[in-house]
Amino acid sequence: MLGSCTRIVFTTFLLLLFDCVYSQSDTLKEHLVIERKVIEGINTFSSVEIDSASLSKYFGQTSEELLGKSSGLYVKQYGPGNLATISIRGSSASQTQLFWNGIPVNSPTLGSSDLALLPIDFFNSLTIRKGGSSLSSGSGGIGGAICLSSEPNFDEQLHLSAEQVLGSFGIKRTILKLNHSSKNLSISSGYIQRSALNNFQYLDISNSEQPSLSRENASTNQHFFMQEAALKINQNSQLEAKLNYVDSWRQIPPVLGATNNGEFQRDKQLKSVLIFSNNGKSFLHNVKLGFIREKMSYNDTANEIFSNFLTNSFHSTYRMTKVLSRIKAKLQGFISSRIDRASSDYYVNLITQNVSSAFVKWEHEINRFEYHFSIRQEMLGPELLPFTPSFGIEQTFLKDDRWNTAFNVSITNRIPSLNDRFWVPGGNIDLLPENGFEVEHNNRLYFSEKFIVSAAIFYGQTSNWILWTPNSSGDWSAENVKEVQRYGLETKMETYFFVRNGKIDLSAQYNYLNVSALSSDVPNDASIGKQLIYVPFHQGQFDVSFVHKNVTVFYSQAYVGKVFIDRTNSSYLPHYYPADCGINWSSKYISGKQLVVGIKINNI
Repeated sequence: MLGSCTRIVFTTFLLLLFDCVYSQSDTLKEHLVIERKVIEGINTFSSVEIDSASLSKYFGQTSEELLGKSSGLYVKQYGPGNLATISIRGSSASQTQLFWNGIPVNSPTLGSSDLALLPIDFFNSLTIRKGGSSLSSGSGGIGGAICLSSEPNFDEQLHLSAEQVLGSFGIKRTILKLNHSSKNLSISSGYIQRSALNNFQYLDISNSEQPSLSRENASTNQHFFMQEAALKINQNSQLEAKLNYVDSWRQIPPVLGATNNGEFQRDKQLKSVLIFSNNGKSFLHNVKLGFIREKMSYNDTANEIFSNFLTNSFHSTYRMTKVLSRIKAKLQGFISSRIDRASSDYYVNLITQNVSSAFVKWEHEINRFEYHFSIRQEMLGPELLPFTPSFGIEQTFLKDDRWNTAFNVSITNRIPSLNDRFWVPGGNIDLLPENGFEVEHNNRLYFSEKFIVSAAIFYGQTSNWILWTPNSSGDWSAENVKEVQRYGLETKMETYFFVRNGKIDLSAQYNYLNVSALSSDVPNDASIGKQLIYVPFHQGQFDVSFVHKNVTVFYSQAYVGKVFIDRTNSSYLPHYYPADCGINWSSKYISGKQLVVGIKINNI
């Protein structure tokens, strides 16, 4: 775990702006309100929004580090720049969907997404949608979805920022961003270079003679490019074009007790999307056309193992929202299509896959009572997949609407990845989609404007769980072998108060999660009733910040309970509790410019 390996990171943040970085938060908050009302709707507090003001205290961190501190999320990370996957409510990495500006970016071949290839610095909006609330984003999010987007800025100013991060174990990050806008045109450019040696000390439990070792073959070197443009056609219409390119090289360290074979991986990704939106008085229209190209090369010279993947994905989505203000109702829906074309050294032929879907949602408010109903129909080629409906209610009680309670039930499914179906050897063309349901109950109580407590309980089951298991001949193959249950508790407390000339913000959260197999087609499966590997029972987070004039001081303490590393729960990694602290200082405006300097210590 990175938190127990990386001890000290010293960060220097130099930001030169023609406007204060925190001034972006008002625009972002406005966007988030629209997103909640128009897209998310009912049961909004099962989602978590992180605005740009909150993101500012996470400078010097990556997407995986930030999300690892978010409620209900667990990140498996193998060091800065190395593979990082995310789990929501005990789901697998392939059951958690990641969206880039509304386009799904989970790999069609692997089924999962790598957070290390999505730098948080290029985004100003981050939304975490859990359980059934993720259905309005797209399919496959059995546990939930992560939505990253970059909203254009039309403030008619020039923003130039430069950031330099230096850390232990060879960590280096250089970030350059430029935004220039007029009343109707916004153009943004960005470049990030980051590298790390990752040669930290770790405990090798397989080596009793020399348990403390330095990590080998774990270096990374990555380059990220961003170019975006937005044009206001008229008062109600807007056109956006966004492009991201990633060139990543990283070594793959050996597992505990294994020989270092000098393995490495090269990833090249191009993501692009064209967005047209029209917001009328009662109708909202949104069209997205996207293209994603992924090229991955794996090299293990010692064992003469070489593999190459090339995937091209074409996305199209049309979303419409009809607002019925007279009866306080809303009807929204979308149709989408994704065409994947993939080739690999381990595929017999070029694979072409077409996934299309249709989604309709009705929302209605009656006094303090709200309800919603949605249904999704997906097709894998010409084959119809099962309907995935969702139903929810929300009720407000007490004076001034201080108590919100909500109930939601949803059906979920996920189609197998291309590797699951077509990998040679072991792929299984006859795999069934994973399917299941989730029930959740949420409460939020406003004791006052300054003190808020929220809690959520949930229960879900997933059938046809896909696992790669050895057959009678010793070869591994993909099979639908398990039925898995998930249940847990998520709690959070938020408050703030003023002290002399400053403000103190406090938040604390605790999550309990139990994920285990109910049944299995594997004979004498020892994992029945046992916690799934790498899923902690307990997680906690405490944050405090103090703002006085132009100085911000913050401290963050996390807790992650032990995680099992085998299916029988006989071996585990111990709990850990990394902490971050730092201070930011921002100068007053000088000729329209502002200087922000910060120092941060990570994982103390």
